[in-house]
Amino acid sequence: MFFHRRRRRKLLSTPLDPTQRALLHAVAPLCAVLPQDLRPGHEGITQLLLHEKTFEGAAGLELTEAMRLAIAGQAAMLQLRRDADFYPGLDTILVYPEAFVAPLEEYDEDGLLHADPEARAGESWQKGAVVLSWADVDLESTQQNGYNVVLHEFAHQLDDQTGTGDGSPLLHSSDQADRWARGFQGAFEQHEQALKHHREVLFDDNAADSPSEFFATAVELFFEVPNDLELAFPTVYLLLKEYLELDPARWRHSPRNQR
Repeated sequence: MFFHRRRRRKLLSTPLDPTQRALLHAVAPLCAVLPQDLRPGHEGITQLLLHEKTFEGAAGLELTEAMRLAIAGQAAMLQLRRDADFYPGLDTILVYPEAFVAPLEEYDEDGLLHADPEARAGESWQKGAVVLSWADVDLESTQQNGYNVVLHEFAHQLDDQTGTGDGSPLLHSSDQADRWARGFQGAFEQHEQALKHHREVLFDDNAADSPSEFFATAVELFFEVPNDLELAFPTVYLLLKEYLELDPARWRHSPRNQR
């Protein structure tokens, strides 16, 4: 344990070299808008994820340093808070060249279980792995239009740390948990009503599938289009700001984007 902590401290204090930094900012421009005071911590967490997690290519994909940096750098954005624990349940990041097929299990009205194949850009397992499509990571990491599969799936990792995956990560106090439950439930219901009445929405249709999907999508929006989220769902923005200890709406001017 002593050597593990010492190794972690060393990694967390190790900056990216200039070539790595330039490559990260090219493949994941979101990391380049971090305020200067957050960059040393971010680069240290990126180093830790690169060294502590296993990155594997699937279906013949050979992972490059750019691919690893794009994923680790964006996953590190969610770990800048003071009590971050660096995804303790995560061992492996598995990367496919393109969208991969996974079984979708659903019960019909008679209670029978059906497993149908579904193409996915990403998947998060409660224990062990995050699975990503590099084609989607590559596209969404550079567009900054509200969709970001890395942020989405690593948000699920945070959600799953409570053991329930219910849209509520580990929080600091019962007061914060109460405010989180009220704020996110109200926003989730507001989104459901907007979809029901065919109104323009900021969250996509998938966010209405469950509180867990709503939370993961909220994290995407928080980083990608923070001004839009703050305007449309100010309570959700404030709750994420408090939890992640970040305020991306103040980092740069973010004009309203069409999703």
